[in-house]
Amino acid sequence: MITRGQLDEALALQSDSRERLGGILCKLGYIGESDLLNTLATQFNLRMFEPAKDAIEPAAIDFIPLEFARRYNVLPIRLADEFLTVALSDPLDVEARDQLQKITMRKGLSVEYLLAPPDVLERTRETNYNRVEGSRNVNQLIDKVMGEIEVMLPSDDEPDEDEVQRRAQDAGVIKLVDQMIGMSLEDRATDIHIEPQEHNLVIRFRMDGLLYDALTPPRAVYTGVISRIKILANMDIAERRACQDGRFTYKKNQREVDIRVSAIPTLHGEKLVLRLLDKTTFNFSLRDLGFSETNYKVFTNAIHNPYGMILLSGPTGSGKSTTLYASLLELRNETRNITTIEDPVEYQIDRINQVQVNIRKKITFSNTLRSFLRQDPDIIMVGEIRDADTADIAVRAALTGHMVFSTIHANDAPATATRLVSMGIESFMAASALTLVAAQRLVRRNCRHCLEEYQPPDEVLLAVSSPGQLNVNDKPIRFMRGGGCALCKGRGYTGRVAIVEMMPITTGIRQLIAENRPAGEIRHLALKEGMKTLRQSGFEKVETGLTTLEEVMRVCLGDE
Repeated sequence: MITRGQLDEALALQSDSRERLGGILCKLGYIGESDLLNTLATQFNLRMFEPAKDAIEPAAIDFIPLEFARRYNVLPIRLADEFLTVALSDPLDVEARDQLQKITMRKGLSVEYLLAPPDVLERTRETNYNRVEGSRNVNQLIDKVMGEIEVMLPSDDEPDEDEVQRRAQDAGVIKLVDQMIGMSLEDRATDIHIEPQEHNLVIRFRMDGLLYDALTPPRAVYTGVISRIKILANMDIAERRACQDGRFTYKKNQREVDIRVSAIPTLHGEKLVLRLLDKTTFNFSLRDLGFSETNYKVFTNAIHNPYGMILLSGPTGSGKSTTLYASLLELRNETRNITTIEDPVEYQIDRINQVQVNIRKKITFSNTLRSFLRQDPDIIMVGEIRDADTADIAVRAALTGHMVFSTIHANDAPATATRLVSMGIESFMAASALTLVAAQRLVRRNCRHCLEEYQPPDEVLLAVSSPGQLNVNDKPIRFMRGGGCALCKGRGYTGRVAIVEMMPITTGIRQLIAENRPAGEIRHLALKEGMKTLRQSGFEKVETGLTTLEEVMRVCLGDE
């Protein structure tokens, strides 16, 4: 409610302008935008636009030109059953409604209106028009390139080198590759898979850890697309029967992405995988990783030690590098010299000295690590401990007053500790060097826009080794999932969050490592001392509605 004085003030301002009374009251802070919209919705009997439920259909986007939608600040949503559904932010805009009426009457359509906040309307409109336009451009380019190639060479799958060069330089092919990479970045993909089949080309994007079909152009575009990417990546386009690697930088809209390319020969031709590494500034904090409060405190205490070694384990794509980068960002200040050796450098961080592995120039993990020790380091990050030599130097660095961060291949936290010993490190040295070890996985995060309660299938519940594990806080769990909406493209998930098995090296555990005891014995003591397993960490995320039980079981399959 507003007072008479507030209303009079707003009316006085309105007399000097052409603004709506409601907008003036919002600017003065007397009512909120949601109050205004709810009042308008009630007054005009309109439903509020819900991005999670109101999927934007390409047919509706095609029906209303972008210039019209921007001019009258509307968003076309659906075109079905002789109705065009449109969202607007101002139902009092008579001109906008009249113009929409004219357009729809020509096609024998009626208009159904929804109400949306101006910022939501604008953001949703621009995103969806760009997506539809991008998809239209890709399809047009595919048709253009396919037509040209089919006319020139209807059946030859082995064009000569001159023909390969000519196809790779075709303007349509160049645009097609550019659109493909642009689409992958819009979808927050981490990898692009280009897979030749007998009759077509399958292009898939890896999003949130899983692969999804993105494009299926005809086989006719294969040579041009593959050759274009190989030229960009400085690879040999004449060599089609051997494995190759290359890289290039993609720049668009002030965004710079480092793209690593791998090519392997398959039955139907070369398969390419493009790894997308965003070179923009890293801005994750440890809080952003999704650690439980207990794990956050344990990890933060460990990384602030003046010396020692912190080891992370997990499969490729499990977020280990992100955790290491967030740790370095936490520790970075003007009093510390932080150096890293990585393959590849995934994120660039100011005031951290990052070195890229280059085998041809003998810049290896072990060689560079030796050089680091002559560079007066405080903190060293080694992207991965791959061999005994690197392991030995890293351990000795940790024992001589440096803080060392690295990753290693192991299935769980206790096995991470014993892995160093199996690589040839003396058990007493490994025990003395280690400060904390952790195993990490990433689970997909439930889409918060379409969150709903559900009951997991019986087979999933039965797969849990101990039903009691699910009651993390001795409370019945409300299982939640994303039901699927326009914002998550029907998948039910957006983004990922870490689940972690964190094992600080206590006196007891240090003793077991020094005595070269098996990982199972170390695990038993760690659990007794309060370590949460990967599954238990995942179940905590299930309990809070962040992810699903199925997702935890998917990434922790075989883990206890």
